[in-house]
Amino acid sequence: MIRDFTLSFSQLSDPRLWKPILWATILSLGAIFITILIGGAFVFRIVDPFSNNLSGWMSRADGWLEGVAVIVGTFFIGVLGYFFLASVYAAFLSIFIDDALDAVREQHYPDSAWIKPPGIIESTISSLRFIIWSLFIYLLASPLLLVSYFIPPVGLVLQFLLGGYLLSREYGQLIELRLPREVRQKKPGKLAHGTVATFLWTFPIINLVAPMLLGASLVHARLGTQVKKTKTIPSPRDTTNSQ
Repeated sequence: MIRDFTLSFSQLSDPRLWKPILWATILSLGAIFITILIGGAFVFRIVDPFSNNLSGWMSRADGWLEGVAVIVGTFFIGVLGYFFLASVYAAFLSIFIDDALDAVREQHYPDSAWIKPPGIIESTISSLRFIIWSLFIYLLASPLLLVSYFIPPVGLVLQFLLGGYLLSREYGQLIELRLPREVRQKKPGKLAHGTVATFLWTFPIINLVAPMLLGASLVHARLGTQVKKTKTIPSPRDTTNSQ
């Protein structure tokens, strides 16, 4: 794994790795901003009728109670969006990442089996499926994540493992789609690689390249394994000579 990430870091100077990062950053920030706005408006529409029906001394405080409820609700949506941002960013990045995967393969494994990427429609559908699946998982896990953050080690470990599972699964699948059917794995990705990428996501600036490093490192892990297997298989000539 250390080798995979070291080789990935060393190739960050390749411009083909930065175009997907730029597009994914712009689209992800826009999507999260719109989500927070819509979520805040939704919370307001729920709280406003309730506050208007307050009676007695409570009616005098309906303005600030409503404000506090909207702020807390919007904050919760923002926290959920923060948990979910890595998945949104990774999904957008996966739409544009094929050139970057090609660059890694061409530089390090030019003789390995590699097929053309799926079309833009198939890639977009796959990314949307990943976003929906990630949202479902984070919604299920959000109460546990919020509570566990009062116990910092537990919260961080859960966040890293959950993000690592989702990211490694998505990017592992992208790489399997570039391999011939006969060598594809049923369970793509590596949890350790995904967990490291999720850890890197916690650092500003580095978080923008973390999913790209994950994708590149999984190419090294997958194709590097293929190369090792090819070298260990004896050729027919060697078998004949040994006989």
